[in-house]
Amino acid sequence: MNIKKSNPTNVAPPIAQYSHVAVIPRNAELVVLSGQIGNDVNGVLPEDIETQFANALENIKLILKSEGLDFSHVFKINIWFTESINRDYYVEKWSAFHNQSPPATTLAYVAALARPEIKVEVEAWAAR
Repeated sequence: MNIKKSNPTNVAPPIAQYSHVAVIPRNAELVVLSGQIGNDVNGVLPEDIETQFANALENIKLILKSEGLDFSHVFKINIWFTESINRDYYVEKWSAFHNQSPPATTLAYVAALARPEIKVEVEAWAAR
């Protein structure tokens, strides 16, 4: 699977770690993950946003693995936060997650998610 990620030169470069465009090869099968919240593998939801973010990324890795995929198959990520996150922590975890090959990405701050204690939701789209 060769997902082409690029940043066209006719628009401003990305302001963070993401790609403007992700092109999926013809005949690829899409694998769409529901938004993952920050609970751990035992279902425990920590109180802080940083741990919730790390757990949500780990949940995505585990789901991809269950489908025989890894992050190289991901072409789109949507991230929603309900409060500010430590920027250095975010950059560290996000960089490690995408391994210097960020997909098309949307990050937004929202008033609320499905339950008040949920501070993070991360949705991933992959192709095989």
